[in-house]
Amino acid sequence: MMAYGEVSALRSTRAGSMAPFTILIVEDNATDVELILHALEAADLKPLGGDFDMEVRSTAEGALQLINERAVDMVLTDMVLPGMDGLDLVSRLQTMDPNLPVLVVTRMNAVPLAVDAMRRGAFDYVLKPVNAQDLGMRLHRAIRISEILRRHAIYEQRDRREFEVNGFVGGSFAFEQIRRSIGEAARVQSTVLITGETGTGKGMIARAIHQQSAKSDQPFQVIDCTTVHDGMMESELFGHVRGAFTGAIADKPGLIELANGGTVFFDEIGELPLLLQAKLLRVLEENEVRPVGGTRVRRVDMRVIAATNRDLEGRVREGTFRKDLYYRLAVVSIRVPPLRERREDIPIIARHLLSRLAQSMGKTPCHLDEEAMGFLVSYSWPGNGRELRNVMERMVMLATNDTILARDVQGALRQDNAESLASANPGLIILPYMEAKERALEEFTKSYLRAKLAQHGGVITKAAADSGIPRQHFSLLMKRFLGSDEDLES
Repeated sequence: MMAYGEVSALRSTRAGSMAPFTILIVEDNATDVELILHALEAADLKPLGGDFDMEVRSTAEGALQLINERAVDMVLTDMVLPGMDGLDLVSRLQTMDPNLPVLVVTRMNAVPLAVDAMRRGAFDYVLKPVNAQDLGMRLHRAIRISEILRRHAIYEQRDRREFEVNGFVGGSFAFEQIRRSIGEAARVQSTVLITGETGTGKGMIARAIHQQSAKSDQPFQVIDCTTVHDGMMESELFGHVRGAFTGAIADKPGLIELANGGTVFFDEIGELPLLLQAKLLRVLEENEVRPVGGTRVRRVDMRVIAATNRDLEGRVREGTFRKDLYYRLAVVSIRVPPLRERREDIPIIARHLLSRLAQSMGKTPCHLDEEAMGFLVSYSWPGNGRELRNVMERMVMLATNDTILARDVQGALRQDNAESLASANPGLIILPYMEAKERALEEFTKSYLRAKLAQHGGVITKAAADSGIPRQHFSLLMKRFLGSDEDLES
């Protein structure tokens, strides 16, 4: 065999990409390399979008060195290589990144080796001589599933990081209710449905329930239902058996089964297709999964937590969400109010974030002056806690001294008042003008009163004086719009 060498083989420019998709070919035979390159050129790689690179290495050692130096999105490796062979390379790659799709290239008489590689973590195999159509099909499938798994991994890492950095802080009645609900849900094994707008911390609450439960040392599997929309996801959720479909040459457990003994968190459960809803209901009712193509069920013991920003009851009425699944999920229900409904928590959260973020960035601790805090409290926060954290992070990064001023807050807030109003009240646009105006004024008054009370620690006298409103009138507004005239310090 003639060594092809450690070279960059090809770069094909495609429009609209931020970074090239890199395919690493590990092959020491020059003729086979050329055949693979031609097959890749002929394959329809449109789903990748943008640019793509192809790198070639003639040894497994060279491939590992490249992967340590730069990001690689997919690996095609021969089974027979000088030095470390293809099987050992697959094992090493699986250890380094279990979500990196690896396709092994082999000849017909060496298919058992390919099966062994699949058992070690390879995603699929390709037979020599390489056929462009077959290679393209296998590439698309590998890319799609790898993308889903990577999103799951990124989601879980981000969620864990946010949980550790943000924690759960607050002082409002709503916050205390959420904290009590977490503790109560952690003590039982019932299914939990968490509802709330995007960015309210539903994923953090799900993780907190798991971490406070008896299953805290067991797996916590995140399944983002917004990625579940094609036939392959049934296999990913419930597993498959050998021969279930083309390329299924070995049994493979699904994501639900991999969480056996722990907790499965279905994020945005409202996006789950009806077919998979029926299968999930069976899992919840029978504590068993049936892999795609299988005739036998596999027992599972795990706790299910689901979250959604959708109106599931409305979806039940529309027929897009199963009524029986909804009631099975909502054994324990936790509603997370948007940040604009618990403005008294904003100063507490903001100060906590300032301290933690400054510490994590190695910067001097800073604080918000009174006017800056007033801007934070009065803002509608359509993105909720996630938006607040992003704003605080930008301010900490850009801070040049230990005091954050109102103009710093204004600069960090990307949305103007009109966008904020539209995000917080998307239904206003469909109302008649006078009704929409009355509704918007009511929401503004509620927000203003809560903000002023939070700014002054709940003391009505101070809040009224700062507002330029007589105390008696301020109390009447509270009674009308907030249903209370209680002085929080009295």
